[in-house]
Amino acid sequence: MKLNLATSIVFMFFAVGIAQADSSYSPFSRQETEVIRSVWPDIRQARDFADIDWRSVGFRSAPGDEEAQRLMSEHWTRLRGAAEFDDIDWRAIRDDEDRSSGPNRGDRGRDYTGDTGPFSRDDARQMRAAWPKIREAENYVDINWRAMGFARAPGDRAAREFMAERWESLRRAAKFDDIDWQAEYPRR
Repeated sequence: MKLNLATSIVFMFFAVGIAQADSSYSPFSRQETEVIRSVWPDIRQARDFADIDWRSVGFRSAPGDEEAQRLMSEHWTRLRGAAEFDDIDWRAIRDDEDRSSGPNRGDRGRDYTGDTGPFSRDDARQMRAAWPKIREAENYVDINWRAMGFARAPGDRAAREFMAERWESLRRAAKFDDIDWQAEYPRR
């Protein structure tokens, strides 16, 4: 009996260790995770991450830091397929990102030569819609994103730096889809 109890305790600590190791891949704090877990059935119904009404589910804005929000936005289609928030395999999400940022991907692990440049499909869709107003800004860093209908500035920090550095050239494009990302960011 003592052996079984000791074995059970060891297995319990092992299971807790595995759970904690997997949760270390989550981009959210424990408090954020608890709240997201409780509202997951509601928010996972949103077609796009940008469509989530965070106030209606108890947040003032999207939870997490910029990296957490970027992960959610870029992987929303995959994430919302999880029936429960705890079903999300954050390790697989991070592994997929690591694989896609190989040595031939340009600065900061990104390849800005596709049709959406440094943005996720969701961010690019919003940029397309707001581009006529956005391109009027003298400087990219001066854009009032909330006034443009965005919950936050699109893209991650590297994308924003990229846009700010090349803004004078990028804003000349009449449409977002007219931007020649290859010319703006040639492969190195």
